[in-house]
Amino acid sequence: MKPDLYPDFLQGSLQKLIFFGGKGGVGKTTCAAATALTLAQEHTGQQFLLVSTDPAHSIKNILDGMRLPENLEVCELNAANSLQKFKDKYDGLLKQIAERGTFLDDEDIHGMMDAALPGMDELAAYLDIATWIRQDRYDGIIVDTAPTGHTLRLLEMPDLIHRWLVALDTLLAKHRYMRRRFTRNHQLDHLDEFLLSMNDDLMAMQNMMTDTDQCRFVLVLQAESMIVEESIDLINALDQKLIPRNHIVVNQLQPTHDCDYCNQQNIRQVRALKIAFSSVTGSIFWSLPMVAVEPRGRLLYDLWQHVKMVDFDAKEPTYSEADHNPPFLVVKPLEPPAETLRVILFAGKGGVGKTTAACATALRMHHDHSDKRVLLFSTDPAHSLSDCLSIPINSIPTKVVDNLDAQEINAEANFGSIRDEFSEELDTFLKQALQNLDLTFDREVMEHLLDLAPPGLDEIMALTEIMDHIDHGIYDVIVVDAAPIGHLLRLLEMPELISDWLKLFFKLLLKYRDVMRLPNLSARLVALSRGLKGLQRLLQNPEKTGAYVVTIPTELSIDKSISMVSSLQQVGVRLQGLLMNQMTPINMCDFCQFRSSREATQIDRARNAFSDLPQAGIYKHINPSGVNMLASLGNSLYQKTKAV
Repeated sequence: MKPDLYPDFLQGSLQKLIFFGGKGGVGKTTCAAATALTLAQEHTGQQFLLVSTDPAHSIKNILDGMRLPENLEVCELNAANSLQKFKDKYDGLLKQIAERGTFLDDEDIHGMMDAALPGMDELAAYLDIATWIRQDRYDGIIVDTAPTGHTLRLLEMPDLIHRWLVALDTLLAKHRYMRRRFTRNHQLDHLDEFLLSMNDDLMAMQNMMTDTDQCRFVLVLQAESMIVEESIDLINALDQKLIPRNHIVVNQLQPTHDCDYCNQQNIRQVRALKIAFSSVTGSIFWSLPMVAVEPRGRLLYDLWQHVKMVDFDAKEPTYSEADHNPPFLVVKPLEPPAETLRVILFAGKGGVGKTTAACATALRMHHDHSDKRVLLFSTDPAHSLSDCLSIPINSIPTKVVDNLDAQEINAEANFGSIRDEFSEELDTFLKQALQNLDLTFDREVMEHLLDLAPPGLDEIMALTEIMDHIDHGIYDVIVVDAAPIGHLLRLLEMPELISDWLKLFFKLLLKYRDVMRLPNLSARLVALSRGLKGLQRLLQNPEKTGAYVVTIPTELSIDKSISMVSSLQQVGVRLQGLLMNQMTPINMCDFCQFRSSREATQIDRARNAFSDLPQAGIYKHINPSGVNMLASLGNSLYQKTKAV
């Protein structure tokens, strides 16, 4: 293929670091794996690494056990393993730092560090990549990121690590001052050098990620309006972080031929793409066609042979969308959710239609029980409710229709308000502090206590807002649009870790009540602890909480759904049913029939794997958005309520 018609991230020896990111289910893993294989095959004298930062890894599934080129390594970063290696290597140093710089005793220090570190799994994984960059072990590192919300957290990781390092450096500052003041020793000791080394890794990673010559963030999307909107949000976040993103890959562009359905799909995709193109500057759009066979294994070598630059000047065919907007076709509609349920979760891999299903269900419940107060609640860091409902949704409950509200919680802003309140309360207290406090150093130590809290605390606090809504009788039912699989499972596992950290923090506040008299912070944390316990009880109550699994008929999505169901059952969440979404309509063209026959194999797998669950199938329908269309889907998805 001619170099000028080939994306530069495929030309080798140009970029050191290539990220593939975007909404879940758009084909990030496929594109990342195909890029790594292409580069390794075409540049045999160079060494490459393909790495996944997604908690729900897919790379090895995509590679399908194939034999890899000798110059390509594959790594699915295991956050727990990365954390354990980090602790094994640095735990002693971290506790030495804390011992030197605070009024806390050894028991308190060790407890706080042990409680904080389990939440540092993302930090440890991030530092792994930073270490590879600093050691120059690879000529190119290709990163398959998690869905958008998790990727946004990854982009925030440098700020989190910086705050963490500042907190640790603050603990050393007092000892450093005393050493220099009384021994005239200005040399750095092993603890200073440890922090400097970590800071060097951080700076190397930051510099690499903003280097327009050595780094590329390749955005992968599909030409659907909701995906386009979320992708534009991610582009804005990349621009704020100064991360180069001059390539956008439009995956699964529908082919055009003599099939009315296929042509309709293509035209709607082109219209969505033009919205993206008009909103984004400085990027080249490339397209990959939809294929009948899911690209896996050796088929990945051929993926980029089909890439084309998108021609936005091409004349758009005339096609009346209003005349070709078929009704929703649902196979085996489900029973409506039980009236006893207070929380209904929609869970699945990114991009399978969780948000759509959650919105449709909330509207159906509103229709069947108009006297009940229903809330649509998004826990996904990359919210989609606004795009799906075509209504601006805020971080506080926003009216959709009478007795139905929606809320996209802003976890970071909520936790930021606690930091601000803590700072103000600390400032007030220290003005009346006891004389034995060294305000120069002990104040800084106290100010950074929250920086040693486990990452993820903010999201757990946001999740406990569900309990506030229920405890105060504001809503009768809360329908939860959950984050993609990996992120959701981590949130469901985090309450135990946060609970352990809170116990230690309460112990410190009680033990040092004469030194740290902070009633407002204590009250907020007590409320969080109470909310956590209530949330855990609620999630494990089969009469009040149920989960619907949303999936699509691909091998990868079914694999992930099977794994997810096992994990949900382990944390005590009862399953209500399975929605097989985005099935290809039958009796169309040869292309549609071939895809449909391939999907049938996966549908049978799901039917057998989830034989104890009620299952419904939904045929593909482009962009079901807006209240009226979603209400129509809700009417089709569930059986008619029986007359009383």
